Amino acid sequence: MLRGICLPLFILTVASLGVAPAAQAQGVAVNSVQFSPDGTQLVTAASDRTLRIWDVATGDLARTLPGHDEYVVFAAWSPDGETLASASYDGTVKLWDAATGAERMTLRGHEGTLFYAAFSPDGRHLASAATEGEVILWDTASGETKRQFTAHEEVTASANFSPDGRTLLTAGRGTLLRLWHVGDATLQQAWSPPGLTFTTGVFGPEGRRVAGGGSSGTIHVYDRTTGEGTRLETDVFVNSLTFARGGTRIAGAYGDGRLRVWNADTGALDYEVQADPEIAFFVAASPDGGTLATVGQDTRIRLWDAATGERLRVIER
Repeated sequence: MLRGICLPLFILTVASLGVAPAAQAQGVAVNSVQFSPDGTQLVTAASDRTLRIWDVATGDLARTLPGHDEYVVFAAWSPDGETLASASYDGTVKLWDAATGAERMTLRGHEGTLFYAAFSPDGRHLASAATEGEVILWDTASGETKRQFTAHEEVTASANFSPDGRTLLTAGRGTLLRLWHVGDATLQQAWSPPGLTFTTGVFGPEGRRVAGGGSSGTIHVYDRTTGEGTRLETDVFVNSLTFARGGTRIAGAYGDGRLRVWNADTGALDYEVQADPEIAFFVAASPDGGTLATVGQDTRIRLWDAATGERLRVIER
C-alpha cells in the first residue's frame, strides 16, 4: 500500500487525485522551499497563506509575505533573485518584490487550484500549472497571458523550463512526462509508464535528462536524446524531485517522510534520512548542488549535506 496520501481538507480537489495534500491546521505544513539564485536565502510556501524568506547561514526569518486567500502551495525565485512568484489554492499567481516584500501583481486565468509556477531562464516568462490541466505562460513584465494550453487531461502538477528556455516539461495525471515547444506549445516527446496517478517532473542541469515520479513510488529518469530510461524503485509516494551534485544525484521527498538520494546514472540508492516525522512534501537543491533543503508536514525546514546526508541545520518557523 502506498504511504503518504492523506485526506484532511481538499477532498474535492486534491485527495481524489492521489496527491498528498497539506495539513489541515493553519500554519502547520510547509508546502515548498526554494533557494535563491545566489544560495543565501530560502523562500517557503505555507498553509498559513504566506511566503517566508529565510537566511540560509543563520536560519533567521528575513520577511513574511501575506496576501493569498488560501494555502500557498509553491514559491519560486526569478533568475536574477529580484522577484518571487507564488501559486495558491485561491487560483492566483502573485509576483512579489523579493527585497521589500511588496506585491507587484496578481495573475488570474486558471479555473482550478494552482500547484506550480516556474520562471523561464531569462526571467521574461512564467509558467503556471493547475488542476484543470492547463498551463499558462505569462509575460512577467506586463502580466499578460502569452500562451494557454491543456498539457494534461485532468491535472498538471508541475511545469519547468529547460535550461535553454526552449522546452517546457510538464508532469500530470495519466501521462508521466510531456515535453512542449515553448514557442508554439507543440508536443515534442512524452513518456507514460504504467501505474502512475500523480507526478512531479524536473530537468537535469544539462537539459538532456528528465526525471519524474508519483504514486507508484518509482522515479523514472529519461535521456531525451536516446530515449533510454532508468528506474529508481520504492513503493512510497514521491512528492518532489530535484537533481543535485551537478546532476549526478537525484533527491526525492517521499510520503513516508524520508529524503532519498539516488545515483542518477546507476540507479543505486546513496542514502536515506528522515526529513519529516510524517510526510516530506518538497526537496530543493542549492545552486551549487551541495546542499538540500526539505519541508513537509511539520513546521521545520531542514538543510542537508547533499553528498553525505548529514543534517546541517534545522530552521524553526
